[in-house]
Amino acid sequence: MLNFLIRWSLRNRIIILCVAFIILALGLKVGSELPVEVLPDLTKPTVTILTEVPGLAPEEVEALVTQPIEYALMGVNGLTRMRSTSDIALSLVFVEFEWGTDIYKARQFVQERLQVARESLPENSQPYMTPVASLMGEVLLIGVKSNDGAIAPMDVRTSADWTIRTRLQAISGVAEVLNMGGGVKQMQVQPDPWRMQANGVNIEELEQAVREAATNTTGGFIDSGPQEIMVRNLAMSVELDDIARTIIKKFGGRAVAISDVATLAWGTEPKRGEAAVNGSPGVIMSVIKSPGFDTIDLTERIEAAIEDLKPALPKGVEATVLFRQRDFIDSAIGNLKKAIIEGAVMVTLVLLLFLMSFRTTFITLMAMPLSFAVTLLTFELFGLSVNSMTLGGLAVAIGMVVDDAIVDVENVFRRLRENARLAEPLPKLELIALASGEVRNSILYATVLIVLVFLPLLGLSGVEGKLFAPIAIATIISMIASFVVSLTCIPVLCSLLLKVKPADDGHGHNDGRIVRFLKWMLKSTLLRISLRQPIIVIALGSILLVAALMLYPKMGKDFLPAFHEETAVVTTGAAPGTSLREMETLATAVEEQVRQIPEVGHIGRRIGRAERSDHVVPVNNVEFDIDFKKDGKGRPLKVVLEDIRARIKTVPGTFSVVSGPLSHKISHLLSGVSSPVAVKIFGPDLQTITSLGEKVRDVAQSIPGLEDAKLDMQAQIPQLRIELDRDRALAHGVTAGELNAELSTLLGGSIIAQLRENQRIIDLAIRLPEDRRMDAQTIRELPIHTKTGDHIPLKLVADVREATGPSSVFRENTQRRYVVAIKPSQRNAGELVRQLQEKVKSQVTLPEGYFISYEGDFQAQQAATKRIGILFAGVMFVIVLLLWSYFRSLILALQVLINLPLALMGSLALTYYLVGNISIATLVGFIAVGGVAARNGIMMISHYLHLMKHEGEGFTYAMIERGTLERFLPVTMTALSAGIALIPFVIAAGEPGKEILSPVAICIVGGLISSTFLDFAVTPAVFRLFGKKAAAKALALNAPATH
Repeated sequence: MLNFLIRWSLRNRIIILCVAFIILALGLKVGSELPVEVLPDLTKPTVTILTEVPGLAPEEVEALVTQPIEYALMGVNGLTRMRSTSDIALSLVFVEFEWGTDIYKARQFVQERLQVARESLPENSQPYMTPVASLMGEVLLIGVKSNDGAIAPMDVRTSADWTIRTRLQAISGVAEVLNMGGGVKQMQVQPDPWRMQANGVNIEELEQAVREAATNTTGGFIDSGPQEIMVRNLAMSVELDDIARTIIKKFGGRAVAISDVATLAWGTEPKRGEAAVNGSPGVIMSVIKSPGFDTIDLTERIEAAIEDLKPALPKGVEATVLFRQRDFIDSAIGNLKKAIIEGAVMVTLVLLLFLMSFRTTFITLMAMPLSFAVTLLTFELFGLSVNSMTLGGLAVAIGMVVDDAIVDVENVFRRLRENARLAEPLPKLELIALASGEVRNSILYATVLIVLVFLPLLGLSGVEGKLFAPIAIATIISMIASFVVSLTCIPVLCSLLLKVKPADDGHGHNDGRIVRFLKWMLKSTLLRISLRQPIIVIALGSILLVAALMLYPKMGKDFLPAFHEETAVVTTGAAPGTSLREMETLATAVEEQVRQIPEVGHIGRRIGRAERSDHVVPVNNVEFDIDFKKDGKGRPLKVVLEDIRARIKTVPGTFSVVSGPLSHKISHLLSGVSSPVAVKIFGPDLQTITSLGEKVRDVAQSIPGLEDAKLDMQAQIPQLRIELDRDRALAHGVTAGELNAELSTLLGGSIIAQLRENQRIIDLAIRLPEDRRMDAQTIRELPIHTKTGDHIPLKLVADVREATGPSSVFRENTQRRYVVAIKPSQRNAGELVRQLQEKVKSQVTLPEGYFISYEGDFQAQQAATKRIGILFAGVMFVIVLLLWSYFRSLILALQVLINLPLALMGSLALTYYLVGNISIATLVGFIAVGGVAARNGIMMISHYLHLMKHEGEGFTYAMIERGTLERFLPVTMTALSAGIALIPFVIAAGEPGKEILSPVAICIVGGLISSTFLDFAVTPAVFRLFGKKAAAKALALNAPATH
């Protein structure tokens, strides 16, 4: 089959060249059109249900809204985890499905179950599903503010809501635009209870008058001869005076208007958060993209729309981009492309140096663009994007894809020179077909070997599967394409371009000076020792392996390497119950500290949460989005971040954590908490799980490396409780329902109607002015309407007292949950968590019905490591069977696999020296280098067998020496090309985009150095000691390796 393919290609050279040209052209076209992202899509299929219930405390939200929704959704098909947050006036339920679930089908399942839950929810509460968005969906943060402060933040927010947001949401690919800060504009009717009492007006009458003050209705149609005329009844107005002049009732013979009992003013909705742009009050707009859209293209369209909108904004209002995900993508992808180009150039130089021929170098290099073009076409077919992982796969494959071509070209070139010496040389095409056929089996088995060692990566699940599967896909497709190219295009190019002279030496070699010198060095040193003292060589190799394995326990264990992001997120918390106004003061102090750092560019500040947002943050938390200057000056980012940490610690009464947007989101994806380690305490009673959480926090802080243990945002905050006295209420004619409804309107506010100002919607609400609801004593004196028509102070029928209650209630899988979030300051989180588990078990007693769960990055790392181990063991079994079928000898198959420990020792040593810890990326590197190293073993041993069968050599010292020297060039070149292509990733490990690939590259380079160097000593030694009978058996059975 393979011989047929080679000969068919040589007979149809024009067709092969045309097909190659078409593939290159299509690959170039598709490569320029593929979407570009920073990482593969890591979005776990999650449906978010948001329900707003104004006026309800977290406990009531949990009981009346969250629990009914949870119970309705339990058991939905494909559900893996359900989290919920019951906040002040807001319920959020996150329904997570298995990886691979179609998100739109999942939303359909949830929608069907929600129909049942809606019947039991409070009146006027409508749960809805938030738009489908990507995990890395926050592509832009836009700050909108008034430069001179002449325009109030409330009006800036109106411009952001109705001018900018409406334009951006019309752009294809924008899932949602969330605005925060400034306050949503609202027309407020602010009643005066004492004036209402004096005019005999109760709250129901005021509500009815306000509701009827500004409405439009239709009067149908009238026929006027040949025309039909529509009748409209217009009473809509956004003028305060118009609403104020609306009559409520007749009292004492005169008309009582709204203005007689209330003040009308412009205000804002009750705020649960605030924002600032570079220290000034403003609005922060978070632009979320839909999955599957190109971030770079979408960013360009959004920024173009913002530029077009600038003339339409009020004078003095400007929109500034605070965070642009594209900057990280451009930097990361740019670094990767640069590294790939540098690697390709270095591979070219190595080939030129060893082959000493421009033609052979050109032919060999053609495997690279052709293989990558096929890979890009495959990306298009499977819907993969260009990201750091797919580019990483191409980077890993750069050196490997030329390996097949190296072996083929080197053998063809050598045979052509030998043929030129013959009196009756064979025809050129026939000789090329024979020469390519000689190495076809070793190329096939070596390619299959590398494909097999990458297969475990396709078996990974979860985040690690999404991250590393693209590397495996890119490498596997590139290698298969390289194999096909080596049997089709390479022989054709050899036939067209190679012209040779008779060889000089008896075996047909005409090596360059460098190669001759290196062969002489190998023959005089390593090869001589290994063949004369094989036992000593094997013993030394074993000692080196043991020494390398001893390094493993000394290294930390991580899930993923740290990301080197060009922006930072500072999360600052204060004491639970801190007011929004006080939090603004603290946030300003923190921002002033950060602003003193010269490298800081823009700072966006977000306190609490935005209206109608699923990003629930308590008022006592503030997030600073810090963008650094791009002028290339200043200190390294690591130093700047340390400076930020040191400065923000000086602000009293706060606790701050510095992270990056990317790592922040990945941690949240793994455990549902934005922290690398999450200790979750489950139980029915809030106070008990809070107390247990504090104990766990104290234990964690006693362990070095876990000092940054932070309690959950769920905490006790001050409450003012109004509790009806039933006996006194009966005496005065007050019912609980009417009292609660009246207080809810007066204190919390109630939206009565919606006004229209052109295309804008403005709520018309009733709420007491701020000075009437400032403290408990004022509230106690509020006049309350009774059924007898009188007004009495609230204190006569209810107790108004201060108490505490939860700021929010978190639940997971229908159970209440409290979290201790930990950001380890040392590597090896798994070991630190193990110590924490032991200490918690001995020092914290759990009541009946309570339990603790430890989750986070470390858990994913352990699960992924175990899964890779199991899959790799299975693949190794298949590889042994494959090698046995190739050599027809188990001894020779195991000799090939000796290269794996030889590679492992170099990988461990270089990883220990340059990185110091082992992550999933390191394991990927171990897998990759194992395939390349074993490939070299195949080439060496199969060539020994070839010499014995086809060239009359016996099992002698001279044969092993000759075979090793003849394979020196292809083995060294394949190892060098595979390793040197990754050098840019090793020497520039700290650059964005190379964080995950750098440990992979370090592993491969270290492994190739050790395996290639020791391969020339250990493989000949082991073959000399144990290979005689095995070789004879392989020859007798006519094994494929002997062909």
